[in-house]
Amino acid sequence: MNGRIKWLGIILLIILATFSSYALSLRRENLVTNTLPLTPSPQGRGKEGIERIISLYSAATQILYDLGMAKRIVGVNRSSSNPPGAEKKVQLGRGFGHINIEMVMALEPDIVFAWRPDGKVLKEKGIPVFVRDSDTCDIKRVIGLVRDIGKVVGKEVQAEEIAYHMQERIDKIKKKTAYIQSKPLVYFESGSLGHTRGPGSLTYDLITLAGGENIANDKLVAFPLLSNEYIITKNPEIIIVEEYGASIEKRIEEIKGRDGWQEIKAIKNNKIFRSPVYYTDYAPRCIEGLEQFAKWFHPEIFKE
Repeated sequence: MNGRIKWLGIILLIILATFSSYALSLRRENLVTNTLPLTPSPQGRGKEGIERIISLYSAATQILYDLGMAKRIVGVNRSSSNPPGAEKKVQLGRGFGHINIEMVMALEPDIVFAWRPDGKVLKEKGIPVFVRDSDTCDIKRVIGLVRDIGKVVGKEVQAEEIAYHMQERIDKIKKKTAYIQSKPLVYFESGSLGHTRGPGSLTYDLITLAGGENIANDKLVAFPLLSNEYIITKNPEIIIVEEYGASIEKRIEEIKGRDGWQEIKAIKNNKIFRSPVYYTDYAPRCIEGLEQFAKWFHPEIFKE
């Protein structure tokens, strides 16, 4: 009897190990799909086997530039968040399902970095694709993205160096905010009234790490829509406006003139700040956003 129980236990452990391995492979498949091997190609396309790169989202483009791969990028999506110089590459559409697939194929890329909708279509065409596994991520996963892209293009050492320096700067912020007694209430507005970032988003993570309290902290989604009344009731002490869409000056004036907003602390004390899009993009420069947020929230600690 004891022997039978022992064998049943062993079989159960084998089943659990197999399932865990399968789950891990599925997660990896979600992240990197149909990618090229990191070895020289039969055509002799270079030591990494990757000579022609297309990037269809700005975070990957920025990371590739940081890794020294700019010269190998032959095409990008059209985005104001792309690094300087990317505008000279072939422009392939806005992304998010608005990509010129024929142009992508004509450029004969060795690999394409894409969001899931674009990546799915390209994979069906037989093009090697690195697919983002999620529509959002926190700062830890941004660092992971740097490492993953570094592995794909054969720049592991450079990626690890970038990741190290990102973490070093994060730790400096965390050390200074560790004993802060009071955290300002912060409202981050992206495209328009109420559109903000909640738990699970990079922006939420940056605000928290910088020593702020996001007014959307009780929401259950990464991109909630807050009502006008909710924002007024929360009475944020700081408002951060993303430089997206219409003129930022006009947007700030519109925010100041909203009905019922004149008594909001951030308006009364002129604590409205502009946030370039790259501050909250999934690339190494988001650390600049973290550092700037910390200076806005706690100028007494984070002096120039």
